[in-house]
Amino acid sequence: MKADAYFNLCVVDVFKARSFFEKLGFEIIEDYSDDKGFCLSLNERAYLMMLGTEKFEVFAKNTAVDSFKHTEVIFSFDVGSKEKVDHLIELVKDLGGMEIGEAHQDEYMYYRSFRDLDGHHFEVFSMTKR
Repeated sequence: MKADAYFNLCVVDVFKARSFFEKLGFEIIEDYSDDKGFCLSLNERAYLMMLGTEKFEVFAKNTAVDSFKHTEVIFSFDVGSKEKVDHLIELVKDLGGMEIGEAHQDEYMYYRSFRDLDGHHFEVFSMTKR
């Protein structure tokens, strides 16, 4: 089975989070965005819904975790080249996000990790073998 994928994350400040991801170059899908959340297009069939706490907890039917203390998931993106990985991490740091650990190169990929403004864990990489 193939299906479109929508992943939902809780953000404290919708406007700051939106600005952060827009400046990283993500496309916002306006039809699914408002002042309580926004939709990032990851590709033609995968989307990341960034929802304010109140809206997120309605969908979750549970309390959101503190992403600085707990990792609920790691989102990983292949950005195509080592240079693009490094550029994105520098941009993340300039925008107030934080790098996690150090750059890593193995026989399959080069990757670096970061936390966004709400502490969500992201990994950006470039495959060296395909």
